[in-house]
Amino acid sequence: MLVSGQPRPETVLDAIETYRPTVFFGLPTLYTALARAASAVGTDFSSLRLSISAAETLSEAVFDEWRKLSGQEVIEGLGSTELLHIYLSNAPEKKKLGAAGRRVPGYELELRDANGNVLDDNEEGVPFWGRGHSSAPLYWNRPDKSAETMQEDWVNTGDRFSRDKEGYYFFKGRADDLIKVSGQWVHPLEVERCLQTHVRIAECAVLTHRLEDQRMTLRAVVVLKDGCPPMLNYNARVKGFCKTMLLPYKYPRIIEYLGRTAQDGNWKTGSSGVEIKSI
Repeated sequence: MLVSGQPRPETVLDAIETYRPTVFFGLPTLYTALARAASAVGTDFSSLRLSISAAETLSEAVFDEWRKLSGQEVIEGLGSTELLHIYLSNAPEKKKLGAAGRRVPGYELELRDANGNVLDDNEEGVPFWGRGHSSAPLYWNRPDKSAETMQEDWVNTGDRFSRDKEGYYFFKGRADDLIKVSGQWVHPLEVERCLQTHVRIAECAVLTHRLEDQRMTLRAVVVLKDGCPPMLNYNARVKGFCKTMLLPYKYPRIIEYLGRTAQDGNWKTGSSGVEIKSI
């Protein structure tokens, strides 16, 4: 079933109780909003047998919050428009938190370097290629994009992944999300994941920021957890926290705060900008 309008927590929670779905699909940002909604505590989740997440990495904190609330452990996976289906997925009986999952039967996946060489386990691939019977052959009226993305029957997903010895894939960001700071390349997702481990931060997005002298730096947009107002010298504390976790040039030079989190789960991040609705 599809719920019309914006997926606000109250609307989604009411639909779960009213229509009693057995499988729930949501983005990590929606799981975050639902787990922290005041009305979630009294919601009956007993009809659910599976809770599935995709598109972004689910944080351990939200995973634990949803499990305590619903009794369900979220299963992470990943698909794409070009492949028309989930091609990476964890399984209820065997999963790794933070992993997009293992290859779904019927699909072939390869990690390749910039020269097209196939990489081994524990190496990071740019880009990540996949193919299967559901692969799209081209983009409509976009021959240049088709030639770049679809080669033979393989699809360049544009994602960066690593794979462990057990065949689990870990999302490392988009191939085009690199930002050059102080002459060094930085992946915003790495900085976001660092910030998300801070005990006072609920959500964040890391973006590019052009300084007056035209140099590029990092800007973090942060939502603090309820009951955690900014403290004295808070920016310096957050920057110091990042410096202890990351290489020095990777910390965000600019930090901005939002008063509260997005309530409809529509928090979209990327190196070119951030879109936060209904705040």
